[in-house]
Parts: sequence; structure tokens; C-alpha cells
Amino acid sequence: MNFKRNEIPAKYIWIIDIWTYKIRVWICKILNRNVELIWYWEKRQDINDIDLLEIKNLENVCKNISQAVDKAQNDAKIKIDDFMINVISPNLFFESSKINFLRNKDIPIDENEAYNILRDLESQAFRNHYKRIKNSTWYNKSDLQLIISDVLNLAIDSENNAKNIIWTNPKNINLSILNIFVTENKAEFKNYISRYLKKNIINIIPTEFALLSLFHDKKSVIIIDLWNSHTSIIVKKDNFVLWAKKLSFWINDLIKRIRQNYNLTRIDIINSIDSENFLNEKTEFLEIFKDIIAISLEDILKDEVCPENFFMVWWWANKFIKNYLEEINFNNYNLKIVKNIKFISPKIDFIDDKITENPLWIDSVKSNINIYAMIKTALDFIKKDKSKIERTLKEIIKEIN
Repeated sequence: MNFKRNEIPAKYIWIIDIWTYKIRVWICKILNRNVELIWYWEKRQDINDIDLLEIKNLENVCKNISQAVDKAQNDAKIKIDDFMINVISPNLFFESSKINFLRNKDIPIDENEAYNILRDLESQAFRNHYKRIKNSTWYNKSDLQLIISDVLNLAIDSENNAKNIIWTNPKNINLSILNIFVTENKAEFKNYISRYLKKNIINIIPTEFALLSLFHDKKSVIIIDLWNSHTSIIVKKDNFVLWAKKLSFWINDLIKRIRQNYNLTRIDIINSIDSENFLNEKTEFLEIFKDIIAISLEDILKDEVCPENFFMVWWWANKFIKNYLEEINFNNYNLKIVKNIKFISPKIDFIDDKITENPLWIDSVKSNINIYAMIKTALDFIKKDKSKIERTLKEIIKEIN
């Protein structure tokens, strides 16, 4: 008998990375567990179009995306309709919950019961999350839009990371879930761009969520995403996302201080920031930065032990900040930490550089880990579409939302 293996069709997708200063677009070919980079283009932006994570001129931003997409599409001689795009917003709400469901039946779960159980669990999570957001911000439910719901763990009795609950017969079901909300006007941003480009935007992806996808193999990690106009801190502990939030402290504070004291351009400062120059300015910056990070971790972790694994995003300022943080005794704060912190790097094994058109594109991606993170998130989203639980949860979220 002759068995013919079914070919899995490749999925082509745009990755759109919006910065304050530029728009970057990637055409990716996703096949099985690998990604091939087909084409890349970038378009400079007017500095006034985006300010402090707020889009000030949506028309111009859309025009820039359209021009970058048209250029890449014409050069690559390929037409693609599906997009994933990062979201720029100071108002992102990451809310995690662990919800228990006690079952009193002694027959296997069928599809209807599975749907009702998952709906009950997600509804409880929703109520908890909306309440917490309202208490801390005064946003009402009508002001918010859920953009991502991610199952962190599904436990059936004593079995963790269960892939399905249908035709099982458990007494106890535990769902750990992460819900990410944006304000309603940010959700409309997705629809506006979709209409402007006449393309299908699969989802808008917060950078903080994308970065987490690079550390699926780590139970616990603290990610510090240090940028020009914001700093984000993301805490994952025992495979549970405790917190992800933007802090009002950023690298521009250091650059502005240096420019006040030296007649140098921004590029000059960036190129020499890891040298022995600017010691007074860097010391002052690091003292404040250390206190902000430590106090934030105190607030997040409460009485829990602080993870030792740290990852910091910011390619040109990594060295002097890492060296400083590694020498800090965080036990001097109200933090429980057993070992000295260590900086780790994500494992990047999903981009097929052997078949990618231009190796320089790989180098360009490596210079900005956020692009890696978005590509990994796109890969995960496509894989999750094959999961029965994820598909069911997507239907439930659409119904609840």
C-alpha cells in the first residue's frame, strides 16, 4: 500500500513593528515549527507622530505602514493579507488568575460540558480582572477591550499542562489564565489600520507579552524592557505571570542629562555609553533605576522568593546596567532572594537562517530582540489555532467580550 504524506501548507504573514522613529515590516513564511524571513523594509517616521507611547497622528502612522508594506510587497513579489502588529500604549493591563472548578459528576466530560466549564472559569477570571482594573484605575468594563487570553496552565486533578479535558473524568479542574486588556480607543486602532490597509490583522501584540514567549522554557524570569520613553517590567514566577507594567523611568532621562553636560549628539552618546565615559551621570541614573526596580519587585512579589533569572532588553545599554545590577545585594531591600541574580538570554531556534533570503536580515533581527519576540508569538498563535482548548476559549471570549 502506498501512503502519501499530506503536505502542510505554509502560512505567510506580515510582522509590523511600530517605533517612535520608524516602522519596520517583515514578511515571514511559517512552516511547521520554523520561520523563514522572506523580506524586510523600514520607513522613517516623523518624531511628532508618536509621543510617549501615544499615537498623535494616526493618519500619518497608517500612511507610513502602508508605504513600507507596499515597498516590501513589490520587492518580494508576493501578496499577503494577514498581519500581526505591536500595540503602543501606556494603558495595558495584564491580569492573571488561577481559578478552580470542583466537579461532582462521575462520567467523562463531553464537548458541551467542556464548553460550559471553560466558560465558567473564564467568566470568573473576567469578573476578577475587571474589578481589579476598576479599583486601581477607575476604568469601567465598557472602557476596556480584551485583546489576548492565554492559558498558562490547565490542570486536571494532579496532571499539569493538560492538552484537553474532553472525555476525561476529573474531580478538580484548575485554569491559570492571563488576560490582557487595552482601552477601547486602542482596540479601535487595530480596526482603523485594518480598514486603511484593507488587510486582516490577526491580532495586536503587546511587546511585553511577546517577550514572555521567548522564555517558555523558564519557569521563572524577570524581564526588564528599557526603552527611550518607558521601562516595562514583567515577572513570571512558577509559570504564572505575576505582573507586567510600564514604569515612569526611561533611558532618555540619562541621555538628556548627558547632553546637558556635554556637547554631543544622541548617536555619539549611544555609541560610547558602555565606555568609561559619563561616570557621574550613569551613577546617578543607576542609583535611581536600582531603587525603582527593587521597590517594584517588592510590591509585585510580596513574600514570594524573587527569581534569579533576569533578562534585559536594550542592546546598546546592556553592559553597564547589567554589571551594576549583578553587584547589588537585593536582600538589603524587602526582597527574598536566595541566589545572586544572573542575566540570561533566550533560546532562538525557530528562524531558519539556512533558507532565509538574506543573512543580513537575521543580523537585523538579532539587533532587536523585540522582532524575534513578535515572530515567536506569531508562530505560537498559529500553533494554538490547532488546539481544541484554545479554539473553544476563543469562542467563549468572543461571546463574553
